[in-house]
Amino acid sequence: MASAMLFSLFLISALTFYPPSTTAQVTDGNGNIVKNGGIFYILPSGLGAPGGGIRALQTDNETIPLSVVQSPFKGDKGRPINISSPIRTEFLPEGPVVLSFEYENVGLEWTVVEGLPEGTLVKVKSYPNTINGSFVIEKAKAETNTYKLLFCEGVFCGNVAVVRNENWVLAVTQDEPYEFHLEQVLPTSADT
Repeated sequence: MASAMLFSLFLISALTFYPPSTTAQVTDGNGNIVKNGGIFYILPSGLGAPGGGIRALQTDNETIPLSVVQSPFKGDKGRPINISSPIRTEFLPEGPVVLSFEYENVGLEWTVVEGLPEGTLVKVKSYPNTINGSFVIEKAKAETNTYKLLFCEGVFCGNVAVVRNENWVLAVTQDEPYEFHLEQVLPTSADT
């Protein structure tokens, strides 16, 4: 009897502090709930949205591709990106995420670097002088499968937007965010 009462109290407290409806799950462009740790293309949303997907590019004095950019070419899906949440769930919830490019089973995690000529830019983690913070994914528009990214350092957050210079770099600004949808990367026959 006492154990049944303790279990009931535990269940009530768990549902009160962590109600299931408060953690929205991320969906792909077709409305399917995406798996936590899945691999996706991040593609621009909206009719007539300029450019293609997200990729790494060698810019300025970099000797390897360390800059996270939007491809200026409409048909380019970009590079596969692993998106995972530090919250250990089967499906990806809106909130903090870790993003990394997938290159031959090696993950190149994203980070943010400030003080560059173009501003505060999104780079690959091996870049020096990175900022401690986290990316957050959230719905850009209600009732759509369109999302945006924020970068938060403590309680201060900025939008991840595209600076359409010659490289179309991703930057953390107060400008309008880059709005996107996810497309799952399907395994090739060599992966199965």
